[in-house]
Amino acid sequence: MKVLRIVFAWIVGAAVGLGGAWAQENTNVSNADIALRGLTVDDFPRWKELAPNVYAYEGLHAPIQGQVINTVSLIVITSDGVLVADGQGDVEQSQAMVDTIEKLTSEPVKYMVIASDHGDHTGGNAAFKAAFPDIVFVSSPASRKTLAGNDNPPTETVSDERTIEIGDTEIQILNLGRAHTGGDLVVYLPQSRVLFMSEIYLRGVFPATRSAYPSEWVRTIEKAQALDVSMVVPGHGFIDDPETMKRDLEASRKALVAVIAEAKRLHSAGLSCSPAVRGQSTPCEAAEKASWGEYSDWALAGSQARTAILKVYEELEGKLPD
Repeated sequence: MKVLRIVFAWIVGAAVGLGGAWAQENTNVSNADIALRGLTVDDFPRWKELAPNVYAYEGLHAPIQGQVINTVSLIVITSDGVLVADGQGDVEQSQAMVDTIEKLTSEPVKYMVIASDHGDHTGGNAAFKAAFPDIVFVSSPASRKTLAGNDNPPTETVSDERTIEIGDTEIQILNLGRAHTGGDLVVYLPQSRVLFMSEIYLRGVFPATRSAYPSEWVRTIEKAQALDVSMVVPGHGFIDDPETMKRDLEASRKALVAVIAEAKRLHSAGLSCSPAVRGQSTPCEAAEKASWGEYSDWALAGSQARTAILKVYEELEGKLPD
């Protein structure tokens, strides 16, 4: 936790000047590890305009086994208010995001879409509530259940789809199916054809399945790929040109398919695996025998591979939550 406080202190320090849009950098590496982009924590937060008044905003995820990846949010500014999809992981980072929005517009944030209910996307929502008391938090029914005990739980839900018109901007909130969290939503802007996929799309991150529905996740990505989209925006990973973002969405889908297939092979071979327990050495023969190919080099592979095996095992054995 001390490391986290130091890292996030750097983030808040960088946020004071609000940095501006980021410069061009090497885009040959899609891995979400910021070090592989030649970036440090001092380069965050950052944001990029994807279409007129539509921004991707990047904060930072807590370090995992020495790797730091980004966390991406969406900001949609209209003549009659702002919609944000996903916040950041703590109050300090989300306050930096609030400060950015207030630099970009005098309009208040009216809606926060909780596209992922995980803490790295919701942990700082109190900053939005403090800055914009009338803000409405919107989630899927599953995410509202998950967040019921939080200080700022969702008050509105989307089971299938909902269209919100703010000013002259149409914003569609779509529930395409369970994926990374089981309560996943996407935000689609038909006028600019931007699709924010949150943690359904983990660009350059080994499939993280702690609360996932692996095979459904694949189908959910395929539904997103069928939409009329110009730019797809991930919940983690960097933002490059539209063609590259679509290419790597397909790479993300293929990674899931490959991980599921490898876990099925391990399961068929009768290889066991126990959940990791902090501070203890727990056996996972399956992880020792696994072969992940190119995906072993993706961000967080070291911390997520065992979890992926266990989650696919649960799916195969009918043990996933309803």
